[in-house]
Amino acid sequence: MLANSAIELVNRCYEETFSLVSLEELKESFIVYVFGDYQDEFLREYDLEDFYEHLDYLQLTNCRRDFDKAVEEWFVVQYGPVAEDVNYHDILFTLVKEAVVQYQSQNRIALIRDVTKLLTIPNGFIARWQNGLLRDRSLPTYFKYLMKLGIRSHEDIETLVDMWLVEYPNAFDKKQQQLFANPPRRGRPNNVELALLMEMAYEFKPEMTPQERERLRKIYYYHRKSLTIREMVVKFKNYISSKTKSDDDTQVG
Repeated sequence: MLANSAIELVNRCYEETFSLVSLEELKESFIVYVFGDYQDEFLREYDLEDFYEHLDYLQLTNCRRDFDKAVEEWFVVQYGPVAEDVNYHDILFTLVKEAVVQYQSQNRIALIRDVTKLLTIPNGFIARWQNGLLRDRSLPTYFKYLMKLGIRSHEDIETLVDMWLVEYPNAFDKKQQQLFANPPRRGRPNNVELALLMEMAYEFKPEMTPQERERLRKIYYYHRKSLTIREMVVKFKNYISSKTKSDDDTQVG
């Protein structure tokens, strides 16, 4: 099937990566993809002259300039302009701590490796993310999700780890790692599943009252061992629906 725009073509290229990829790496991959797999697909039905006319239609006439521009425009459409200041989501900082506890990382290089592993192995964070979704659970969608959190490449993981280590300079000390694994039981733990649950809830209820946020936390703590994140979201939706109906009935009365 022919692409209708350069941005659509970039998206097809990206969906074949199944991995972390920087903007510059994607630019290189896009050129290879267009003159490789996409050209082969095109030439099954059309000739080479038609292919270059098709590229003109997609405004991909100049190989380097136009192709780079298409990738940059795709990136802006997907994630907004690249920010100069690095701003990672809290979920990622929690995952770095999890990696230290799970793999008992001994140094910075090991921690970068372990965070990468946690983010990319099938039974790591991917599994938890997929468990919380009602719809598309594909790997390309997962890596797009990571990009929205601030992880677009392996270099971003290095920066994330470095920023986290500023806050926890003693992270490789065994006693500190024991504290990470078994924090004092005061207050609520900073939990990545709860953060995911909150994020998913905000998607359908962007503005929550303090009472609703507290209800969501209670659902998590009461049901985290018996329900999946997706099921907890459904439970919270039911609570909101019944609450809204009750409020409407009160107003009518």
